[in-house]
Parts: sequence; C-alpha cells; structure tokens
Amino acid sequence: MPAALYLPSLEEVQIGVEAVWGDAAAQTIGMAGITNVKMTPKIEASHIPTKMASTVPGYLAVINKLSGEATVDGIVTYTQFKEWLNAMFAVDAATPFAYIAALAPAAPQSLNLMYGQSGLCYGMAGALADSLTIRGDNNGPLTFSEHFVGKAPVALARVALTPPAVLVAQGGTTVLSIDPIATAHGTTPLALTAFSFEALMTNSRSVVWHMANMNPDNYKHGVWGGSLKLVLEMTAATKAYLTAALANTTEPSGYNVRLVTTGTGTAALTFDWSGHLLKTPEMFTDKDGVTTCELELDAAYSSQAAQLTCYKLSLVAS
Repeated sequence: MPAALYLPSLEEVQIGVEAVWGDAAAQTIGMAGITNVKMTPKIEASHIPTKMASTVPGYLAVINKLSGEATVDGIVTYTQFKEWLNAMFAVDAATPFAYIAALAPAAPQSLNLMYGQSGLCYGMAGALADSLTIRGDNNGPLTFSEHFVGKAPVALARVALTPPAVLVAQGGTTVLSIDPIATAHGTTPLALTAFSFEALMTNSRSVVWHMANMNPDNYKHGVWGGSLKLVLEMTAATKAYLTAALANTTEPSGYNVRLVTTGTGTAALTFDWSGHLLKTPEMFTDKDGVTTCELELDAAYSSQAAQLTCYKLSLVAS
C-alpha cells in the first residue's frame, strides 16, 4: 500500500506566546489569513582539515551552531494583526493597540512559531521579528510579510486549534495624508487619489550565542529603519510634491505620511510614517493606464504629534 502523501492545502500556522524568550510555549492561537510560510533551519557545519596522510576533503566534521529563520506572509486582519505587531514592536494588551519605534528598545513578544500539518509540523522557538512589510492598494486587502529569527526548528505536534472569524483590512477603505515633516500627521488628506504603498520596517534584532549553547541563548536590539514607497496617481496635488522634491538643492524633502484603513464598526488601522526623500523620485510611471509618480521615503526621526520616532501604528480590532 503506498504511503499517504502530505498536501500543502492542509498546512496551517499556530503560535505559542512565550513568557520568556525561547521557552517554547505550547501553541494556543491558530492564525487565520496566512498565505505563505517559509521556515528555514540554519545548521552551520564544517570539515576540520587534519594531517591524515591523505588528500581526501576531510575525515572530521562538526556542527558549529544552530538557529532558524522564517518568513510569514498573509492578509492584514483587524482581529489578529496585533499578534504580528506585538512580535515586531512590544506587547500592548489594551485596545486601541499602540505600537511605536521606541527610541529606547523594548522587549518584543517572542513566539513559538509552528508550521505544518498533522504528522509534519515543526516549531521555531524564540521567534523574534526583525522586519515587517505592509502593502496596500485600491483593489484588495492589505497584506503583510514578516521575517523572524530564532532557534533551530524542531518537530512539534499540532494542537487542535480553530482560527477565529476575522475582519479583513481592505485597501479600498484607506485614506492617505501627506504633510511636511515639521507638521502633524493627517493634516492634508489626498482625496480622490488612487495610490498604492509598500512600507518596510526593520529593527535589526539578531540572536546571539554563548558558551555551552549550540542554539542561540539570547538576542540583541539594533537600529530602526526602513522605507515607505508611494505610487501616486498624478494630480495637481501629487505633482506639487514631485515639483518640490526636484527643486531642492540643500536638503531632501521630508514628509509625515498617515494611512488610515477603516472597517466595519470601530475597526481601524492607523499608520504614521516620517521620512526623507533620499532617493530620486520616479517620474511618469504608469499604473492601469494612468500616469503616476513614485516617491520613496527613508525612515527618519520626527518630533511631531508626540510621535518622537519614525513610525507608529494604532489598531482597533472591532
């Protein structure tokens, strides 16, 4: 009798919320809206050249250290996006959930990240998010991609968890505002302007190893960074931003951008970004037969609206 086959359609994602980094907490939450996962063991091994009177490549081989990484792609939902934001920033247990690229590093929520299907599941304990990308446009839901580093994946039993019903964040309900970096976010909305965006946030966290541990036994914080790419339908308003950027001769333009996506009831995701146009704008691009321009803002400090950082998010679940 042939062996039963594993099918990608049966795969799922579950998370265990760790109380202490790397404690491999049992899975308690089934995640909805996940479209793709890549989990990669990082096993660093090497041959040791020895004097063995032979020209063979090596007689001895050792494993030097272990770790893992994973990328999770999915749909932004008002219901569960806080779990991914907790991992990127720091835990907020009250609604509205508020997240900020704090100047003083805060402890993130580490996860035991399980991926697979019954009989073929692996978990990566101590999963720490080091980058998060959010994308959106007029037509379709907001999507995200989050990258994690952590301990080496190990076989892990699936838990019978049912993901909750979720409310999807739609790009078509997103309002864009652009203001000078010295002005509060959300002052100048761009009404009736088609646009798309891609926001990359990074924190440069990494795992570290010490004596007597093959797996990482701690982690360190890094520097916040990232970029926000806006593809804007060319109108008189967007042309003004392009013209101003091209006219600068001493320093690049700086802007505070606000993206507000709303759902049914009180559900809302507010995303504030502060940045400089370090890259030259792309003129006369095209999207769906309409002339557009592309502006890419590198993350920069802003002191406006009590933000005191480069980006901030607020999530109301329902």
